[in-house]
Amino acid sequence: MKGKIALIVSIVHKSLLVIALMLSVNSFANVKGEKDASKKKEVQCKSANANDTINYGFNIQNTHNSKQTFHLQIHKPREIASISFLKDTLITLEPGCIYKANLSVIISDRIPIGGQESCFVTVKTDNSLEKFEFISVRSMPHPFVLVTNDVIAEAKEKINNYSWAKENLNLMLKQLDKFEFPKRKIVTKPRPVKVWSSLAYDRSDGEKAFKMCLAWRLTGNEIYKKKVVEFLREVCDKEEGYLSIGAATTGVQVHEGNFFMFLAAACDILYAEDDLTSSDKENIEATFRYYLELNRKHMDGLGIMNHQASANAGAILAALFLQDMSEVEYLTNADGGMGDQIAKGVMADGWWFEGTANYCYLVAQRYVLVAQAFENHGLDLYHRRFPTEFKSKDFENAKEGYTGMKFDNWGPTGKNTRGVEDMVSPYICMMDEDANVVASNDTNLKEPNEFYELAYREYGSKELAWVLSKSKRDSWVSLMYGIPEIPVVEDPRTASDFVANVGLVALRSQGKSHVPEEQIQAYFKYGTHGGWHGHFDRTGMVALDRYGHKFFSTEMVWFGYGKPGYKECVQTSATHNMVVVDELQQEAVPSEQLLFYKGDMMQVSVTETNARWRTIPTWNAEKFPPWDDKEFDEAFKPVQQRRVSIVTDDYVVIADYINAPQKHTYDWLLHPKGFKSINGVRKTGGVLDSLSKKYDSPYKYFKKGQWYKTKKGAEIKFLDEGVNLDVHTLWPKKADVLLANYPIGGKPRGMKNNPDRKTYGVRVNAKTAQFLNVLEPYKGKSQIFKIVSANPNELIVKLIDGREQKISISNIESSNIKIEIVEKKDKDIIRTEKTN
Repeated sequence: MKGKIALIVSIVHKSLLVIALMLSVNSFANVKGEKDASKKKEVQCKSANANDTINYGFNIQNTHNSKQTFHLQIHKPREIASISFLKDTLITLEPGCIYKANLSVIISDRIPIGGQESCFVTVKTDNSLEKFEFISVRSMPHPFVLVTNDVIAEAKEKINNYSWAKENLNLMLKQLDKFEFPKRKIVTKPRPVKVWSSLAYDRSDGEKAFKMCLAWRLTGNEIYKKKVVEFLREVCDKEEGYLSIGAATTGVQVHEGNFFMFLAAACDILYAEDDLTSSDKENIEATFRYYLELNRKHMDGLGIMNHQASANAGAILAALFLQDMSEVEYLTNADGGMGDQIAKGVMADGWWFEGTANYCYLVAQRYVLVAQAFENHGLDLYHRRFPTEFKSKDFENAKEGYTGMKFDNWGPTGKNTRGVEDMVSPYICMMDEDANVVASNDTNLKEPNEFYELAYREYGSKELAWVLSKSKRDSWVSLMYGIPEIPVVEDPRTASDFVANVGLVALRSQGKSHVPEEQIQAYFKYGTHGGWHGHFDRTGMVALDRYGHKFFSTEMVWFGYGKPGYKECVQTSATHNMVVVDELQQEAVPSEQLLFYKGDMMQVSVTETNARWRTIPTWNAEKFPPWDDKEFDEAFKPVQQRRVSIVTDDYVVIADYINAPQKHTYDWLLHPKGFKSINGVRKTGGVLDSLSKKYDSPYKYFKKGQWYKTKKGAEIKFLDEGVNLDVHTLWPKKADVLLANYPIGGKPRGMKNNPDRKTYGVRVNAKTAQFLNVLEPYKGKSQIFKIVSANPNELIVKLIDGREQKISISNIESSNIKIEIVEKKDKDIIRTEKTN
């Protein structure tokens, strides 16, 4: 039935009665505080202006085999402000007969604008008593969802008085003037392997409509308004629009949520205009009701993920636009709703559990916008706390360990509540000097998101001000909600730091002469896996930065989610800067940071994992999800991997200790760009088309491989965009060395798919092994004159200015690791530093 939903809920007591609430598209079932939809009484919720009448229809059916009398009455009428009355209060029904009852509510002017009031109707027989809730809302004047008239006036004032705001508006208008909404059509194609049909709108088209509404209100140009009205009519057409197919975009939940979030905000701005006819409004309301109905089918307490969080946020704004506070309450408190997403998905350190900057930002942006919409409606989500909940080890459609994924949260449990406030600032300590968040898991480098404008407006911290000072301030959020003048504040993240649940460590050199962009910044990983978007790289180095140059990322190759190379290559251990065992994939298990130290001479982190290794999942287009999963070899015992990472003012030391009860092949891998030369090695064999011919080895993606032998260690040099990286392999002295082309999954884009990226590897076969490498990132001339290492736990770095720095690592095979650095010049000790 297009555009209309008939929800019939039967409640039977002793076979005497069935009450069927016939709910039109104006409402959905809900009971405040209850999280199980199957156990809720039905609630109708409608809105009207003061002194207007709302009518609620419901059916009563006698299911008994004898005549029954039903007593209907308003429960405690003296306790409600609105005038409420029933058409009939006493009815008698023959067996099987249905009575169409009606409740009328005249909205009282004593209810505040936007306020709500519940009227309860009791239905009594000789053997049963039922009570039903009807929620009536006093209508708020539009707009009130993402902007208000006051906010629009504030934006106009900024445009008149601040150049950045005027430039922001001009840029938005320039972009909108070039944009045309796509023609409505239905497309059917695999996404990525399931086939379904949808309208062909882009996820951003809803936001384009919203921005056109803003452009109209800010400039008075009616062309923008007319374009949006035509677009709304296309989308909401009851015969050929969304109601005909139930999918607006060619994407999935995450895209649908974004589309409807902004579509609701656009309708909110236009709703009071004469351009929309009564039929338009009926179709718009029916469209949003259908989206809300379909969204409910996806909501699940196991479905904690950016997809459902985005869909949930879009649904909340749709419900707010409809002024259905019953549905807003449900979407907040139901299983899989906003409360669940925040209470389960936000970890104690504030990061979203998927551990990727882009999905952390996506979810934070959605719920910060919801928080602002709540504030516009008189509600406070910015400071609301949700009791922390257990994050299941299983996902909605996948068991723990499927293709190696883990969905639960690791690390400290933290506070007993979570809130939006936790989500807006925990990334700052993992930013570079330009406020870009380090890439980890399925993400690229993320520049400051628009939600920082709202966060700073609400919370006002110096750290948030610093982030905004690095942003472009070119979003509609900046224009509408941005503080006119951002104060000048110091860089809050120049020291070394870590976040314990996502398990990221930032080691930053502290040389007195260094400005932030000259710091060596090395990032390492040990934390929560992240489910669908997690990579298998515990103890790995995820990034190395200096002079604004990025040497590495976690998406240095990209094939796309619907491609074999996604799980066969992108997420595998082999494409990361780490030690790989037997060309397999590391098990994602809770791992530890055994030591963290930040001093003046050195910054230290020691991370450890004890994991099994397994064959990578392989592509199978006949399945959904399209992967053949693999089991662990029963004979495979966990391998202990311990990485000591030391950052000094001039170089990085990485010492790896690998220990297992069985003999394994260990590959120490690094993947820089701009290969120049390799020394201390000799070639063995010819160039290989790929490092492996096995279909289930990630090494098959590494092309043009060349193997070498070394007997005294090796040195390999890289130069990329004017920045050098020298890698000194000190231990093992004797090893196999490889150099190959890093995988390419498509066109180069940023850090991804660069044909100039190489893979450098050092291989040994043993039960226990140690690797010792020094990485020097520099411009111009190297500061290292010579490195001497008599054993894998000690090295002396001689610098060109005459200083010598001796670094000693004690107890690397135990948990009581200690590191000491001693600096000498002309045989005199200048300074020393040691970890506790």
